[in-house]
Amino acid sequence: MPSITCPRCGSSISYGRAFNIGNKPFCARCGWNLARAEASLDNKSAFVKLIPIGIAAFIAFFLFTSAGSGAPFVFIVPGIFLLLALAPVWNYYASRKAILAAKSTANPDLALAQPPLDPQLQILQSLPRPRKTRFRFVGAFGAAFAAIFVMALGGFVAYILAAPRRSSGNAFDLTLLLPFGLMAVVVAAVIAIPLARERRNAPLLRDGELAFGRVVLQRTVQQGKASYSSIDYEFKTNSGLQIRSTARDVTNSVFEDMTIPVFYDPVNPDKNITPCATYLRLSADLL
Repeated sequence: MPSITCPRCGSSISYGRAFNIGNKPFCARCGWNLARAEASLDNKSAFVKLIPIGIAAFIAFFLFTSAGSGAPFVFIVPGIFLLLALAPVWNYYASRKAILAAKSTANPDLALAQPPLDPQLQILQSLPRPRKTRFRFVGAFGAAFAAIFVMALGGFVAYILAAPRRSSGNAFDLTLLLPFGLMAVVVAAVIAIPLARERRNAPLLRDGELAFGRVVLQRTVQQGKASYSSIDYEFKTNSGLQIRSTARDVTNSVFEDMTIPVFYDPVNPDKNITPCATYLRLSADLL
């Protein structure tokens, strides 16, 4: 399981991103982020309780539909994905149990007055300009999972739509190509579009001034049926100007009180970028 470093005591904290419903990580040793994690979990209790009800409704629908079809095996794939939908429920109750345990054992006195700077941030300081950048899609696992889901769902829909034509004796049905069309749309949305958008961030990473910022707020933003992590961070320029910015965290691994690198335009510091908000990576950036 991936881990992050506690910004107060330097402890390693396991933080799984798969099937996470937006829970915040916390440190069971010094209590960092514990109150925020509990509040975040409380806000999602109603949603978690609705998941089993929704799954039961879908199962009833599939059972009813498969009973009247001549090929009930085509409903196996939707059933597997319904079982995966139970993962956030398990994550919720496991997190609730861990928070209750940490509240009785965490010791705030273990927090360091000046936590050590991440070695990776020190490496960034030593990189000469222009820095070398490369594109790396952070959400590769999520994209692959989404692509498989879309193809499976598309195949299921194509099979149902093609039933009348199969019964008439047609050997080939163009609707069977539907999954591949949906796959092309997914690839364009999750890879091609971000790649084009990141072109404007490249100059800041290559030649921008480097500062170390502090994350002051992290929240999960709902956008339609999807959600993403948004962070507010502050940093000080070489001239002493205090800047506050908001960015979308594509890594889902940055939270309050963490120190992050910020690359900014010295002429216009409001134009800045932090590596967690871009798919571009510096050659020595291992994040």
